[in-house]
Amino acid sequence: MTSYSLWMLEYSHCLAQPMGCIFYGQWNAGSRMFAYSYAYIEGGGHKILVDIGHDNTSSNKHYNDVNDIVDWQSPDAVLAKVGVTPEEIDTIILTHAHYDHAGAARFFPNATFYLQRVELESSRWALDNTHLYSSIIGALDPEDVTMLEELAESGRLRLLDGAVEDLFPGLSIRTALDTHTMGGQYVVVADGANNWVVTGDALYSYENAEGIGQSGEMVNIGFGGGSGWRGLQIIDEMVKTAGDTNRLVIVHEYDTFSRHPSRLYDDKLQVAELLLAAGERSRIAADRVATA
Repeated sequence: MTSYSLWMLEYSHCLAQPMGCIFYGQWNAGSRMFAYSYAYIEGGGHKILVDIGHDNTSSNKHYNDVNDIVDWQSPDAVLAKVGVTPEEIDTIILTHAHYDHAGAARFFPNATFYLQRVELESSRWALDNTHLYSSIIGALDPEDVTMLEELAESGRLRLLDGAVEDLFPGLSIRTALDTHTMGGQYVVVADGANNWVVTGDALYSYENAEGIGQSGEMVNIGFGGGSGWRGLQIIDEMVKTAGDTNRLVIVHEYDTFSRHPSRLYDDKLQVAELLLAAGERSRIAADRVATA
């Protein structure tokens, strides 16, 4: 089986995200720090991103500003922290089409993209019927959807019709349909007998799985357009797949940087080093080397 390394790369953050967005039902519970990140996976000759963040040089900046997101850095600056350039990325798996997960596609000229077909089609449908859906598509940038459609037409975006086991050996795509969005998906990375799960926005926090204040009662995210029932089922599915909530890679979870080896950089952004392939030297701490 291919051995992978895995990092979570913060590219911006919100200093005060409403708790009602993170946890269903917590409407007047204040706010907390909210990371904006994506996951970088390397192994088997592939350089892979799960989501790519947004592009503040495009129409995405409007969404950045209205959501009070600060300290944005472009993919070239973020990826440089782990020694990679956007041009080297060969595979990008988009968990969904929201601006903060898909908007920076322009930075990756050599990548093949993967997205669920129903995600792209439902996004276009919602934009064409804003009289019905305007209240739940606040994170959907019309220019991004057009860009994704153009990538599909050119053959660079491959539209999936369900799960893909072993897209590469030990790396699979699973669906999270009718949850945060209509066509969500997530990624499972095998590490021997263990799995790491890159969740997309099916979770915003470890506490969605562990319970608020470690209560043990799963709680769905507060922001989304799909079924709350289905959202909880997918959270449970991801927990069972990972086997340990610490192996859930939740790109909006600031606590990731406390639970895993991490480094804070001068730009106020962090990198969490989640998994190193055997013999791989740390890219954030010179004295860390993975063992078999």
